[in-house]
Amino acid sequence: MKGSEIMSVQPFVLRPDQHEPALNVVGTQVTALASNAATQSFEITLQQGEDATGPPPHRHD
Repeated sequence: MKGSEIMSVQPFVLRPDQHEPALNVVGTQVTALASNAATQSFEITLQQGEDATGPPPHRHD
């Protein structure tokens, strides 16, 4: 990503009623707060669940 592309992303704030419902991922509720489309490079999530639940360590290309 070029420096000029980074500067083109505008700051934003989502109210709780503006994001998609949480997904249940192996026992953990995962809510996308900022998609890679909105940030143009990464995703920010809120994850809630009991200890030892949720997806194992992994990556996405």
